[in-house]
Amino acid sequence: MKIRCSQCGEYFCPCDETLDLIAEGFISSDSVNTCDDCWDIIQLCEFDDSDSFSDADPGL
Repeated sequence: MKIRCSQCGEYFCPCDETLDLIAEGFISSDSVNTCDDCWDIIQLCEFDDSDSFSDADPGL
């Protein structure tokens, strides 16, 4: 089964565990729409954004 990535548009094959979950009805193929490379980039960007915020009082 090949699924098209919603981020880059490339087709990818989900891992065996994901295919088993789809076959057993636990998840749908629509919820698996991001390839591993794009997923890693998304996670990295979200992680980096959280470091740019500071709780420090700017008036000090």
